[in-house]
Amino acid sequence: MSLSVVIGLIASVILVLGGVSIAAAFGLGSFGIAYFLNIDIETVFSTMVSRIDSPALIALPLFIYMGVLAEKSGQGERLVNFMELFVGRFKGGLGTVIVVACALFGAISGAGSAAIASVGTVLMPRAVALGYPREYLVSLVACSSILTLLIPPSIPLLILALTMQISVGAAFLTTLVPGLVTATGYIILNHIFVRKFKITTVSYGDKQEFFADFKRKGKSASLVLLLPVVVLGGIYGGIASPTEAAGFGVVYVIVLALFVYKSLSFREFFRTTMISGDLLGSLIIMISALTLLSTVLVYEGTPFALAELVTNNFEQWQALLLINLILLVMGMIMDDISGSIVAASVLYPIAQELGIDPLQFAAIVGVNLGVGNITPPVAPLLFMSSAVAGNVPMQKYVGYVFKFIIFVNIPVLLLVTFWPDFSLFLPRVLGY
Repeated sequence: MSLSVVIGLIASVILVLGGVSIAAAFGLGSFGIAYFLNIDIETVFSTMVSRIDSPALIALPLFIYMGVLAEKSGQGERLVNFMELFVGRFKGGLGTVIVVACALFGAISGAGSAAIASVGTVLMPRAVALGYPREYLVSLVACSSILTLLIPPSIPLLILALTMQISVGAAFLTTLVPGLVTATGYIILNHIFVRKFKITTVSYGDKQEFFADFKRKGKSASLVLLLPVVVLGGIYGGIASPTEAAGFGVVYVIVLALFVYKSLSFREFFRTTMISGDLLGSLIIMISALTLLSTVLVYEGTPFALAELVTNNFEQWQALLLINLILLVMGMIMDDISGSIVAASVLYPIAQELGIDPLQFAAIVGVNLGVGNITPPVAPLLFMSSAVAGNVPMQKYVGYVFKFIIFVNIPVLLLVTFWPDFSLFLPRVLGY
């Protein structure tokens, strides 16, 4: 790996840490590396365009648009209200609702920020009123939000599948078991933590009142609960491609929001669509810049040089630990989509040389980026959760965050890394 590549990458990271957008930072870094190494820019651009000119890539903006519409139209609140009926009456029950709601919202959106906006804004005020400390809620909501990166359809796993040229459906399944185990761990840890809090439990009255609420809220949430069933059922039933399933999901959410629940006016719908358009435009620019970087690095031979360096100097278990460390740091300074592109371009060749199954590597990347997104000092999901809770200072909630990471996320990460069947069992059972 040449000195120009090292300087270009370091400069790009410094720019990102200094507040420059990822697209601008890595775009400039790519041009700098190409210039100093005399790489033909025209050839690089044509290769980059061919890599992003994929019909399957259309699924990405469609899944994101579906999640934004679901969030803005209050679909998350319907799920929350329904689930609260079952466990809200128990001490710590509302914490369980937060975890499960984030997992379910992952099956709709695939974006951690959308889960925080939908679940956090609805449940945090209720939980505070019942006696939950704000600093604890910040950590619980932020940590639970990374379940959206593990429960299909996961946006990072979609990016990884397209970049690594593996089955999207199989990639989605690799993190489902780790995601469910993580959710279970959060629920158990939540019930341990709440023992020391003075929490008031929710009263739902007599059985007649409960069943009346169940009927009303169940009817309200039933069509929302059908959304992931329809989308994922279409993919795994062989009825639709991921792009077609995402397109149907968008239409389904629009019909619910405008005509069934009427939770969005046409004016709000168009405003939401315009906001989504701005978001998706920025996203495509970022993907293009990172794809440009990965193309330049491939032309220079960096991924293969790194693969040779690692395989010649480390045992497989040591190399896996090194990959995990790099991914955790990437997750701390990059969002999950950016990290997925860079990981697939730079680290995947190392995994191939080590003989790691592509699906297992995808699971390792997904879990690591999620943990990185909640690991200080950058931790974008933590700061968003803190803002929803009223800008709680980091020193007040960081202790809870590290406990969730140490007792839940790290064990799951080690299982994914060193026990391949933990992530590969489900895809293999379903024939991938």
